[in-house]
Formats: sequence, structure tokens, C-alpha cells
Amino acid sequence: MARAAATMVLIEASLRLSDLPATCRRFGVRWDLDSAAPPAAEPAVLPRRTRAAVRAAQLVLARWPAGDTCLRRCLLLGHRLRRLRPVLRIGVKRDAAGEFSAHSWLEIDGRTLDPSASAYAPLGAAGR
Repeated sequence: MARAAATMVLIEASLRLSDLPATCRRFGVRWDLDSAAPPAAEPAVLPRRTRAAVRAAQLVLARWPAGDTCLRRCLLLGHRLRRLRPVLRIGVKRDAAGEFSAHSWLEIDGRTLDPSASAYAPLGAAGR
């Protein structure tokens, strides 16, 4: 957990001092902000060996002073799972009141780690 906390400190600093692509590169998380393909319907299945990394990320983010935002979660978890080559995706949606919201999620081999991702239109689709 200490390693995840130390990494989160560096992620937070990077988010404040540089742009998202640079932060992603720095922490070994690929990003796809161009694809209009919707998230896969089937969820990703993580190898058993990743459980400790996922749990450590969850524990750190549950206590993180800046909050457990989806982007922070994706960057920390993506870094911890970087050997699986996760891809960060961002999408938007409009609710019944017309308000926009954004959400980020990770995909591994084209499958999402976040079941709520299917409610969002990927940014690549926003201009089409």
C-alpha cells in the first residue's frame, strides 16, 4: 500500500503540473481519446495476481484528500496494472436535466474495468 500511496502523490503532482497525455506517459498508461468505439459489453477479467495491486489502489484512493475521482482511480490503477497495457478512455453523457458529465475508465484488451462506462459516449464520438 505504501508504494501505491507514493505513486498517488506523484500522479497528483503530475495532474497539477502537466497535461493528461504527459501524465499518462509518465505512469505507463496508454490513452485513447480519438476512438468513437463504445466500451465493450463484456467486462475485463483481471488475473488473480493483480488482486493485491487493485486492493492497494482502492485503499489509497478511499483516503485520498483530493477525492477518489475516476481519473485519479484510472491513473493509479493503470499504473499498477501497466503490464496488462491498460488504455484510459474518457466519455461524456447528458442527464435528463440536460447537464453534461464526464467519466474516465480503463480498458484492457478492449474490455472495460468499469461497468458504468457503457452509459458514456467516448470523446472520440463527441464531434461526429
